[in-house]
Amino acid sequence: MLPEPGLVTALQVPIVTASLLVRAIGGIELPLVCSPSQVAPMLGRSDHSIRDDCVAGLIPTLPRAGGSGAHHRIATARLLDQIGIPYEIVSSE
Repeated sequence: MLPEPGLVTALQVPIVTASLLVRAIGGIELPLVCSPSQVAPMLGRSDHSIRDDCVAGLIPTLPRAGGSGAHHRIATARLLDQIGIPYEIVSSE
């Protein structure tokens, strides 16, 4: 028998809210996929110069999301590998 809508039962599966993060040396934590503005402070550059490097192919990016105005999506671990910054992938619980 199914419970009525809106009732909470003990048999429901809890929602997991943990996610994965990239933790670079120095304790900087970033999501697995970043925008240029998220990695700019770590590289000591403006987000506009990061975007320019993405367009030029100097910083590898993932395919852009659909729609106009979609930002470049940077695979954080790949970028850190490319510039030689050690990191680990951790769970944020």
